[in-house]
Amino acid sequence: MERWALALRLTGVGWYVAVCVLVGVLGGVWLDRKLGTTPLFILLGTVVGTFAAFYGIYKLVAPLMGNDKTKGSGKG
Repeated sequence: MERWALALRLTGVGWYVAVCVLVGVLGGVWLDRKLGTTPLFILLGTVVGTFAAFYGIYKLVAPLMGNDKTKGSGKG
């Protein structure tokens, strides 16, 4: 059963990356059409979406790798 949970989590990572980049690009296209600055916000949205995707990947995969720093060290 644990293998299925891992497979579902990794599938979720793929969808998360796709959605982050897509939202960044579509947001950039919308802003460029609204403001008339064609390549600027598309590129900015792509970069922001990519950084958000990599940050999300780190947060989702770190507990699987044993590098989870978000739960505290147990000291104190």
